[in-house]
Amino acid sequence: MKSIKEIFERFKPHPTDVVGIDIGATSVKAVRMRKNNEGVSILAADIMPSLQLSADTPVPPLSLPARLNAKYAALTVSGDNAIVKLLSFPGHFDASTEEKIVANMGLKEPDQYRISYKLITEGHGKSESKVLAVALPENEARLIPPLLPTGLPAPFSIEISSLAAITSFFNGPLTKHPEEAVGLIDFGTQTSTFAMFAKDGLLALARRFTFGSNAIIDKVQKTLGVDMETAQGIIADGAFDISQSVTDVMDPLVKQLIVSRDFVERREDCHISRLYASGGLALSRDCTEELKSSMGLEVHQWNPIDQIKMANGAIPETLEGQEWRLAAAVGACLATFEVA
Repeated sequence: MKSIKEIFERFKPHPTDVVGIDIGATSVKAVRMRKNNEGVSILAADIMPSLQLSADTPVPPLSLPARLNAKYAALTVSGDNAIVKLLSFPGHFDASTEEKIVANMGLKEPDQYRISYKLITEGHGKSESKVLAVALPENEARLIPPLLPTGLPAPFSIEISSLAAITSFFNGPLTKHPEEAVGLIDFGTQTSTFAMFAKDGLLALARRFTFGSNAIIDKVQKTLGVDMETAQGIIADGAFDISQSVTDVMDPLVKQLIVSRDFVERREDCHISRLYASGGLALSRDCTEELKSSMGLEVHQWNPIDQIKMANGAIPETLEGQEWRLAAAVGACLATFEVA
């Protein structure tokens, strides 16, 4: 006789046609991907105007172009108030260990969060089990499903954008240099996420910082007396020397990155040889130079779609050269296929 779990697994959806939808502060990025016996491929992608999600002001349903209408949708949000922790537990991971996750998240009111986790490494004997745990405030999570109230695509999952970008990175640059220990800094508008991988692509650290592109934009606005749009252009094209402003703002972050790197290198007995950057600030020469000079590492950008098959015309001309913006949407699709 089959167990209840086996019956559940039989009838659980196994998505092979998914649109990843990354709801960002400045835009909505969408990528439709398909999985078959030959692997995964990108069918279509687009960037749409931003959505201002609010409990006080209902947002109309999201209207996707026909070519992006997959069977399922994997949605991501910035989740600036989310809690992300890489937890370690002694020995084998079992049901009793699972019960300890919530307590180790340090949440004052756990019932006010949606909590999920992924087992990173399974401990044996004296070795540790590592779990990546995430807690998203319930009041933020509730805002997402109404964007796709009926029909297709059907909402399948909600994820934090930076973690989805890490999934994309894991399936990209990490496959090229599996013997190296590397780091990834993902810059958001309000928060940034730092991940470090020991040899063989094992996640060794994941930290979020209350620092994002808005901090640099605000500093440039005040220093040069310009509006936000002009400040964004200055940061991106490097037409003005804003290195001192960048140093002033990034110094607390960089110090924490150095501490984190040193901790991982000692604990994992490895040497971080590469640092990758994603997000808007990854395009800023001043920001990457600050990271390079402080950490002594070359800073690399990466294209989240350069190792994925693509249908003809999948990437519109308006997106050429901006593929980095699709990292979270691509990662959300890949994570969904992995679950399936």
